[in-house]
Order: sequence, then structure tokens, then C-alpha cells
Amino acid sequence: MVFMARTILALLVVAIVAWAGSAFAQPVEITAPTPTARPAEPIVIPPGDHGQATRPSDADYYWQPPMVRHDPAFIGPLSSKTESPRSTGRVGFAGWTSPNAPVGSAQNYREITGYFALGFAIEWGGPPPPVKKPAVP
Repeated sequence: MVFMARTILALLVVAIVAWAGSAFAQPVEITAPTPTARPAEPIVIPPGDHGQATRPSDADYYWQPPMVRHDPAFIGPLSSKTESPRSTGRVGFAGWTSPNAPVGSAQNYREITGYFALGFAIEWGGPPPPVKKPAVP
């Protein structure tokens, strides 16, 4: 019985100290840093020259040219930009329409625009990177 009374008294003292200690706690101000004003990168990055190309670059090499260009659409989080002094590009995981090359005789060849493909792609020869102006203090 004495052991039970001491245990209850000890728990009561611990509870009072914990409650009283929280009353003397110092206030803490939490401030979040200001967000930077950069736009979020899209999940799927479409080809850059989609409206400028009129026909595939290898159209002159086949008796019936391919119907689609190899223009990969990169997956944003799985790819990264590449820059050189004279051009830009991208490297990473991408999806594209794989052209159906006309191989074999005309009787065996079926007219199919292309097939969906996923894989690792590299794009280079883009426009030069923008000139960065030096910061004026």
C-alpha cells in the first residue's frame, strides 16, 4: 500500500513539473524563407522545334520517306539540361514515336506511322544559351 501511494505521488509530481515547465517555455518564432520566383519544370517536356520541322531529315534516303521525325519528349525529373558555349540540349529518359523504316519489298511493307518508344535520349544542337548579364551592385 505504501509502495502504491509513493508511485502515485511520484507520477503526480512529474505531471505537475511537466505542466509547470511548459508555462515557462520561451516563445519561438519560426519564419520560412521567401520562395524563389522560378517556374516549376513541367513533367513532360515537348520537343523544342515541333512547329519548325516540315519533314524528317532522312526523307531523301528511302523510296517512301518515314512519316514522323525522331523528336523525343523528355520526362522532366529524369532528364537534365546540357549547355555548351554555342548550343543547348537535353539528356535523359524520354518517350518518342519511333519511325517505321520501309525495309523489304513493297508487297511486304505495311504503312504504319510509327511505334511508341521509351528509352534514353540525347538531344544536342539547340539554340545558344541566353547571355547572362552581370549583376550590377
